[in-house]
Amino acid sequence: MVDVTFPQILTPVFDNLSTNLHDAITLYGGRGGAKSQALVALGVLESYIDDGVILCCREIQKSINDSIYGALVSFITDKNLTADFDILKTEIKNRRTGAKFIFAGLKHNITNIKSINKLRCVLVDEAENVSQESWDYLRPTPRYKQTRIYVVFNPRFEDDPTYQEFVTKADERTLVIKIGYQDNPWFPSSLENQRLRDLRGDSGRYAWIWEGEFLKLSDASILGHKLRQQDFELDGSFGDPLIGIDWGFSQDPTAVIECYEKDDTLYIYNAKSKVQLQLDDTADWLIRHVPNITRYTSRADNARPETIAKVKKDGVKLIKACRKWKGSVEDGIAHLQSYKAIIVHSQAMDCYAELVAYSYKKDKFDEPTVVPADKDNHFADALRYAIEPIIGRGKFSYLNV
Repeated sequence: MVDVTFPQILTPVFDNLSTNLHDAITLYGGRGGAKSQALVALGVLESYIDDGVILCCREIQKSINDSIYGALVSFITDKNLTADFDILKTEIKNRRTGAKFIFAGLKHNITNIKSINKLRCVLVDEAENVSQESWDYLRPTPRYKQTRIYVVFNPRFEDDPTYQEFVTKADERTLVIKIGYQDNPWFPSSLENQRLRDLRGDSGRYAWIWEGEFLKLSDASILGHKLRQQDFELDGSFGDPLIGIDWGFSQDPTAVIECYEKDDTLYIYNAKSKVQLQLDDTADWLIRHVPNITRYTSRADNARPETIAKVKKDGVKLIKACRKWKGSVEDGIAHLQSYKAIIVHSQAMDCYAELVAYSYKKDKFDEPTVVPADKDNHFADALRYAIEPIIGRGKFSYLNV
């Protein structure tokens, strides 16, 4: 018997393991609702039902470290279930039933996923990033015994395929639950402190992050009107990549971005962020997520020279500190706003969402100022560092400052 505690609002989800009233379970909402923790617990419980395969997936998975593998291992260990499981490098097997967890990204593995034998259960994390094409392939794929698909996400835009597929168009076999921090009796104090800080800021941003509302383009948005989501294939016409890094601190994430300038348009091809990234793991994380960082110069926030030195020693040989000058933030923003468009690839949609939220401060009358808010700016800062070599090429020339 596995002892699992969960917010009361999720009782129908766990009851469904025995009643089987629903074959699709949607958990969505803002930060702090314990959605991902519930997904892990449900996955482990599913593995005790039969010998079916449990696919743990998200749209983009470049390595096992991008999956819920680590969270599953922690849950199994914390619940003293290690005697029941074989924990392998890329799989987890339940010895008692023969069930097997496998891990994959949908975008580049959909053909292989279609041919998985005994696929019964699917756990989709960060589902807000899943494309319609992936859903069209994935939804009919589980066919073994009593199939179930769990979809966990933070809503972003109303027309996103995941929201449309599993909320707007939900049928009687789909259980839909919106859950937030208010429903989580174990909501940690560290997150509560962050929530209260965000509450004092932009109301739209707060509603998106904490209330699970849609991300809306505000009148104070800095780059929102330039942003477009569009997949593209790199070729020789794009030239060399521009790579920028913003270092994290405490609850702020480290962010890395790989972009290209072409035809007066900026193309963001790759972007990733991680909170509480350990210094010893930073170089490996950067190389894993942006492989070009070993072949081309990258520019990082110069406020952390010791971090730059460590990352360079650990394998990112071409990293260098960015240059800052009086007005460099404003110059960088002006240059970004001068593009015809900023195109964001689907594998960088977390970056897209943050850039939409990147806004100017508002005054006491709730009117926009021209001062950038010091929030939702990790990817924006990394983007400014990346394009530093071309900012001075136009109307701005920091070399004379």
